[in-house]
Amino acid sequence: MRIVGFVHFLQKQLEEFYEKCLPESGRSFEPDGKHKELTDVASNYRHFWVMMDDDQEIVGTIAIKSLPYDPKYAEFMHRNACEVKHLYLLNEFQGKGLGEKMLSFALDQAKLFGYTWAYLDSNRERSAKAIELYEQFGFEEIPPYNENQNANIYMRKRL
Repeated sequence: MRIVGFVHFLQKQLEEFYEKCLPESGRSFEPDGKHKELTDVASNYRHFWVMMDDDQEIVGTIAIKSLPYDPKYAEFMHRNACEVKHLYLLNEFQGKGLGEKMLSFALDQAKLFGYTWAYLDSNRERSAKAIELYEQFGFEEIPPYNENQNANIYMRKRL
């Protein structure tokens, strides 16, 4: 397994990955709705990675995105922050340390890019395994820092 930076020719394969992966956790891939930014990753993300198996198939994804400071959340939001996005791994590859490898890689990259804080939002019910992973990495629950209607847990970690 290896982590590689996203390149535009992987777009179709990426969408096929999400069509397979998201239903495994009770979600559906909505390319014309809430997942629209994933239909053109090259334009919407500077830092997006895929984990590929030996057959060059995508088995996981993770991204980080700059998180603009919003004074409305000044009590618990920091400047110079990024947001962890789209940590997904096919069920058959879970429990093998690959999620840890992807998260560790993304956080290391975030530090190299100069970020000092990482934030994320998620859904407790659909992402219980991921939330356990975030907690292992030192993420702590905080009040909401955005208005994501699909999230019910918000977390941050000092890098």
